[in-house]
Amino acid sequence: MTIMKRKIQKHLHDGEEILHIEIPSWMKYHKEIALSPLILPLIHAVLRKYSTHLVITNDRVIARHGIIGEHSKGVKFDNITTIKVHQSTMGAIMNYGHIHLHTQSGGHADLSFHFIKNPITVKKAIERGMSTKNPSET
Repeated sequence: MTIMKRKIQKHLHDGEEILHIEIPSWMKYHKEIALSPLILPLIHAVLRKYSTHLVITNDRVIARHGIIGEHSKGVKFDNITTIKVHQSTMGAIMNYGHIHLHTQSGGHADLSFHFIKNPITVKKAIERGMSTKNPSET
């Protein structure tokens, strides 16, 4: 088991299983990559990319990032009301986009993932998780 997978596992509740894990596209770090002749921004971009995860479990969606210090936020499937995907023309060509999860609290998105790889696949994985959790709502 990789180090990052172990870090994700410690955020799971008893009986919770991982259904899908996605990381950001390199496009999220285009500024650092543009400065790549300077080695420090490139190292920073690589560390941020591989320590940022969108995790879909059988109960919720989790945004998690960090190597030593960690930050995470989760939204249970029961609370998700809308899943929005925004994919620009460049995003469609490069296969990245933004996903916004809205919950019953209303207002703006409660959980947003920017420059995520495979946004349509991720949206479908969230919808599958929601329908598995609530089979009567299909």
